[in-house]
Formats: sequence, structure tokens, C-alpha cells
Amino acid sequence: MNAVKLTAKILIALIVVSLVACSEQEEKTIRDFYGYIESTQINVTTRIPGKITDIYVDEGDYVKEGDTVAQLDTKELEAHRQALLARLKNIKINRKRVLNLYNAGAVPKQKVDEIETNYEIVKDNLIALESKLHDMTIRTPIDGVVNVRVLEVGQMMPPGMPVVIVTDTSATYARFSIPESYLNQVELGKEVNLKTVNGNDEIKAKVIQIVPVADFATHTPTTASDERDVRSFTVKMKIENDGKNLKPGMSVYLTLKIPKHGESNNG
Repeated sequence: MNAVKLTAKILIALIVVSLVACSEQEEKTIRDFYGYIESTQINVTTRIPGKITDIYVDEGDYVKEGDTVAQLDTKELEAHRQALLARLKNIKINRKRVLNLYNAGAVPKQKVDEIETNYEIVKDNLIALESKLHDMTIRTPIDGVVNVRVLEVGQMMPPGMPVVIVTDTSATYARFSIPESYLNQVELGKEVNLKTVNGNDEIKAKVIQIVPVADFATHTPTTASDERDVRSFTVKMKIENDGKNLKPGMSVYLTLKIPKHGESNNG
């Protein structure tokens, strides 16, 4: 009975050793490359300076194209608008009166031309003012996630200064530096699987760019005899699945097979 138990223990030990050996062998045939997430980021701003009266979003909020994110103070412009509307109303009344006098031969054509000119000037000024008022309501030009809230209520917003920065989640990418000997595994258009550093999230991506200008850099040799400098290429991949949970700067990794010594890049 003791001999049977001993034999069983030996078999278990052999199986464990075999599994460990296989695991170590597998580790020697693959290599992880670490890259980072980058996304298109848009500064949500306006060309009109003003004081911020309201901000309707916070960091982490999801917004859709056209959503209002902030409001600038419009009191002064609204007062000017009301004055222009009143002036335009008076010009319309006077224009009607002058036209009646002109048709009756009581005033020259010059009077009609003058009031028509004034009418057009005030109307153009009103259109320009309406455009400014429109710009005082700040809207996001894209769908995305509010990444940074730059300004706060009560602050002055200079022209070109963003009130928030929105990350375009439909344009999320991963960027890697890949040695040339591995490039045949990341060809243009190829779909690959990436993982986050915690290893739980699998990310599908497609290779969309391999920068042709390579940086000359030294890498740790993958074999004892491979002790030369190798060229690395920047490889850009577009994230195919939902990128809402991927933040710019987040680390991801790609697992590739280690090429056999002397194996060409073309396979």
C-alpha cells in the first residue's frame, strides 16, 4: 500500500515538473511588448471672450455632439440686441412713411436710398450680434468623454482657451515600438488582441500604421548570440471595440512569438 502511495506521489511530481517545464518553454517562445493608449482630444472653446456663468458637465461625463457644456455671460449682448431690434422697428416704420411720400412725389429718391441703407446696416449688425450670442453658448463638436475641466464658473474665458477637453472615444489607438524582426506579425490591416496590464480586459485592435522611419535603438537580446542593435518601428493600432474605459496614457501589452535565430522578417 505504501508502494502504491509512493508511486502516485512520484507520478504527481513528474506531472508538475512537466507542466512547469512546458510553461517555461512557452515563456521562452513569446515576448510581451508594452505600449500605451492615445486618443484624439478636442479643446472645447469659443472665439468670443466672456465670463463663465454656467458649466453643465464634469470630468468623466459622456457628451454627444452639440450638447451644451458651458455658458458665457450674455447680459451686455442681450441689451445691445434689444436696442438694435428697437432701432430696426423704428426704421421699418420710417421706411414705410418715406416710401409713401416718395410715391406721392413729396421726397426725392435720395431719402429712400438713405433709409434703405440704414435698414441694411442695422440688420447686418443684428445678424452679427446673433452670431456672437450663439457662440456664447459653448457646445461640444464631437461625441466623447469629458477628460479635463479646465475652467470654473466665474472665471474669464479668453478666446481659444478651452473650458473642457473632450476625448473622442471613437478614435482610440494603441502605440507600440516593435523591433523589425517582429514586423511580420503586425502587418498593416492585421487584427490583434491586446490586454491591459491587469490582464483581465481583452482589447481587439487593427494595425493601421507602421511608421517607415525607424529609430535606431538598443534592445535586450532575445538569444545569447543576438547581441546587436536592432531597429524599432512605431506601430499604431486602432481599437476596434468600445474604448470608453481606455484612458490616454494607459498601458497595454501585445504578446508576439520570438522569431527563431536567423529567421527573416518575411517569415
